[in-house]
Amino acid sequence: MPKKTIYAKQYRELVTALKETRKSLGITQAELCVALGWPQQRLSAVERGSRRLDVLEYFVLAEKLGMSPKTALTLVQNLRNK
Repeated sequence: MPKKTIYAKQYRELVTALKETRKSLGITQAELCVALGWPQQRLSAVERGSRRLDVLEYFVLAEKLGMSPKTALTLVQNLRNK
């Protein structure tokens, strides 16, 4: 049985990159969640690795972190090509 993507090294690196971007912008989880309209527990679970982002959530989250869709896609592609 294939391993779930939530445990894949590239997925964890992607989530880490998003978390580091959030922190470098000086944005708290609570502030980002207000902008996203999400409960704070959802983002916390994503950053801890206990919840997987779906593709739409990923692009919305990336946008709120100031990434264009192209930049968000490039981030995924770069991790995939490692």
